[in-house]
Order: sequence, then structure tokens, then C-alpha cells
Amino acid sequence: MSVFAKFENLIGRILVPIAEKIDKQPHLSAVKKGMVVLTPILLLGSMAYPLKALKNVFSDSVAVQEWFANNVYLIDLLIKFSLGFIAIYTVIAIAYFLSEGYKIYTVGAIALSLFAFLIMTTSVNTDGSLDVKFFDSKGLFTAIFISIACVEIYRFFTKHKLVIRMPEGVPDFVSSSFELITPTAFIAILFLTLRYFIADVTGGLLLPEIVMDVLAPVVGSLDNLFVVWFVIMLRLLFWFFGIHSAVLSPILSPIFVQYLSENIAAKQIAAELPHFVTGGTFSAFVNFTGSGVTLGLVIAMMIAKTQRYRKVGQVSLVPSLFGINEPVLFGAPIILNPILFIPFVLGGSLIGLFPLALMKYGFLAKPFFDPPYLPLFFEGYLTGFDWKTPFVQMIQIVASFCVYYPFFRIMDKQEMAREAQLKAEKEKKSVFSKKDEELLDELGLDF
Repeated sequence: MSVFAKFENLIGRILVPIAEKIDKQPHLSAVKKGMVVLTPILLLGSMAYPLKALKNVFSDSVAVQEWFANNVYLIDLLIKFSLGFIAIYTVIAIAYFLSEGYKIYTVGAIALSLFAFLIMTTSVNTDGSLDVKFFDSKGLFTAIFISIACVEIYRFFTKHKLVIRMPEGVPDFVSSSFELITPTAFIAILFLTLRYFIADVTGGLLLPEIVMDVLAPVVGSLDNLFVVWFVIMLRLLFWFFGIHSAVLSPILSPIFVQYLSENIAAKQIAAELPHFVTGGTFSAFVNFTGSGVTLGLVIAMMIAKTQRYRKVGQVSLVPSLFGINEPVLFGAPIILNPILFIPFVLGGSLIGLFPLALMKYGFLAKPFFDPPYLPLFFEGYLTGFDWKTPFVQMIQIVASFCVYYPFFRIMDKQEMAREAQLKAEKEKKSVFSKKDEELLDELGLDF
């Protein structure tokens, strides 16, 4: 057995089962789905700064300047009710998906989760107004934990029949409402007690402040280039063995959401942006033309000497321009192909890390916008509106070709040998068939 085959077997025994468990774990699945649902809200919040920039674009227009002077608060509201309430939307999304997976009353689960979140995160100011500063990204991880806890409590009460059951004939919505009475009372007592205990022990702190302090090393770790490089390689390693890299999204997505929110907040006050990595930079740069930055391989296949690879390259080109590289992942193939392991995992991770390193050290604008999937260069430019971005991504394309081409030549030569062998066998069969026909003619036989 070859070294690669042994390595493949080892990964199959260790990595694949872990990935399958993560993907099927109900809490992580709910978090992953919940973060995906937040995409439109994050997109709206990210659009605030480009909208404000229109004031400078139309600086000569009196009408535009007057509109901004009178109505800029509308853009500020867009920020406040999108990114400023992102923790609230997180509670709703995760409670919904987790309760739906458990087949329990989703509206009740959402209501209980929101109720508990409000207890643990809000406080009353001296003037009687509510302090909702933890409704934004600072309360994001608290929202995740509370929504999971509340759904599990509600599930426990329904599973063990610790709810008020109404007689048959009562409408379902009435019966479901009465079932919420006992879990609601329990959650109110539990979280009010927890809040009192936390405040008493910590001198008045709220749960989000403690959660952020505890998770600070984990959340802050992605501001390190070596940690980001490890994460990129891990994602590509999953892909190489046929496992979708989305299995890591329950861990990464909440951090990306928080980073984006903090960058946008810094942009609004003209402060230095604190983070170089967000979901947008992963999509636009790390996954540029697809995971592993595979456009260089597509170009190499389009100029291949074998017909098979030329066809795969032609089919893969247009999807690659939109960041979709499944045709080349499965068509080349890259997955489980020992020849392409080094350029895909190691080369692809370094090429994807390159723009992030430029952002880290100030050579490229840090991101404050997570654009939707857009064709070549547009998505990368929109993350930070930096004119240098297309040139950086051109370097990525050239580097991708240089990394993949030497390894692909090995594959192309192997395919040439295989095609030559098939052609020889076909010609050999053709010669034998011709001799058989001549022999039959000599014998006077006609079939």
C-alpha cells in the first residue's frame, strides 16, 4: 500500500467520522443554518457606508447634498436595525431551526428564547429607558447559547409531559399557548436567578460581558495569520477528501459576523478597521474562483494536450469566474487525487492567504462589506472598495497557474499515455477484424 493510500485510510478513519458528526449534530446544524439566514441582514447593514459615500460622489449636486443633510438618519436606521439588532435575529433564527429539527412548537421556542435573552442582556437606565447595547454583535454568542438552552428546556418539558394539556377539541393554537405556561415560568425563574447570581458575583456585570471575556482568546485567534492559514488548510483538507467545508461554518460564521459588525462600526466613525478577515474576505479571496483558487488549474486544462482535460477545462471556466469550482473538483478530479494534494491544500491555502496578509499589514483595505456572489474581481473589490484589489487578484490567478501547472502536466502526460494505449488497442482490433473479413471471403462465407 502506498504512502498516500495509508494517509487516505487514516483520514477516512479519523476526519470523515468527525465531519459527519458535526454535520448531523442538531445544535451545530441550527447555528449553521441560522448564520446563513442572517446573510441578507448583514448585506443590508454592509450597504450603509457605500450609500453614505454617494454624498461625496455627487458633491456638486445641491439636491443630493440637501437630501443627505435632511435624511441621513434613514441610513443610520438601516445600520441600527440590521447590525445593531443582529443578536436578536440570531436568537430567532437558531431557535426556529433547532425547534423545527425537534418537531416542537417553533413560535413558542422563539418566544421563550427571546424572553430569556432580554432578561440576560438588557438593563434599565436611570431615566427609565432600556439599555440594548448587547443587541448587536457583542451579544451574538450569548444569543447562540441562550436560544439553544431555551429550546432544550422547552423540549424537556414537552417530552416529559410537564406542560398543561388542554382537552381534545380545543384549537391547536390555544393548546400550544397553554403548553408554554410551565416552561415559561421555569425559564423566567431560572434566568432571573442566573442574572442575579452573575451580578452579585461579578459586581454588576451582565452575561454577554462574561461570555465575551471567556471567548476572547477563541474569537481573537482569527486575527492571527497563522491561525487563519491553518483554518484555510483545514477547509481544503475537508474538500480534498470529499467533505464540504461548510462543516466548519458553525464555528467560523459567528466570529465572521462579529468581525464584520465591528469593522462597519469603526468605518462609521472613521476609525481604523480592527479585522482583516470576514465572511466576505473568505468568499472573495480565500475562495477566489472556488476553494483552492483553482482557476489556474482550469486554464492549464484548457491548454492541455489531451481532449478529456480540454473539455473539463472548457466546462469549468464559466462557473469558476463566479467562484463555483465543483466541475473541476470532481471533473479533474482534485478530490482524492494524490497528484493535486500539494497544489490544492498547500498552494491553494497560501494563495488564498496572500490578500489577507496584505490587509493585515495595511497594503490593502480591510473589509467592511460582505457582497453577494459576483463574477471575477467585482466581489473582491466591493469588500473594501480598494482599487488595488483587481491587481492583487490577478497575482492570485498567475500564482494559481504556476502552482497547479507542473502537477497537472503529470496528469496530462498520464492521460496522453492512456489515450495512446486505447488508440493502439482500437487499431489492433480493427486490424484483426479486417483479417477476419478477408478470411471469411476466402472461405466463401458471408455473415
